Amino acid sequence: MFRRDIEEELVPLFRSLDASPDAVFITDRSNRVVFWNEAARRVLGFDSDEAVGTLCSELLRGTDAWGNRYCTTNCPVMNLANRSETVRHFGLTLETREREPVMTDINVLQLRGADGYYLVHMVRPAGTESRAAAVEPAAEQPPRPHLVAVRDSADVRARKLTGREVEVLGMIAAGRTTPEIAERLHISQLTARSHIQNILEKLEVHSKAEAVAFAFQKNLI
Repeated sequence: MFRRDIEEELVPLFRSLDASPDAVFITDRSNRVVFWNEAARRVLGFDSDEAVGTLCSELLRGTDAWGNRYCTTNCPVMNLANRSETVRHFGLTLETREREPVMTDINVLQLRGADGYYLVHMVRPAGTESRAAAVEPAAEQPPRPHLVAVRDSADVRARKLTGREVEVLGMIAAGRTTPEIAERLHISQLTARSHIQNILEKLEVHSKAEAVAFAFQKNLI
């Protein structure tokens, strides 16, 4: 379920995440939950009616490995997003609806829209790992390179992407604008727009939000 005033371009992404087997919730720049899927209910216990519209910090009350309050109104993840910085993988202990602690691994994607940004939180239970291990940086276990994931994908559309297009897709998922992509890759904005258009055509989607949704569903990012 998602809040009905979401920007139209992002609606296909939100709908595609509804049926995701991974627990996903999305917050806006005010730290309010605007999307909550069924998998998130199974992991954390809250129904979408309870979660959507609630401050993330009040709902989940996340703490670090030592029990220090991490989720607050001065959310460090939001602070990174406000500076347009990439949010790295991190571990966090969240509270369920019954106020039981659950250790989780969290990845965050930034979506940029006309009204600001949205933060897509992908939540996975950390299993039997210790609380300390749950907050180790992702560098300890580096993720598969995006290009390897694309080349190994079972979806022929993904395998059409070039290495540079995979790089651009990752930047789109991180919330980078076309000018930012051009600057980071030392290319013109026209070339950056051309890469983005090629990505949309090859993945057979109509917007950057749908491209990110495709990449997420196919485990490309």
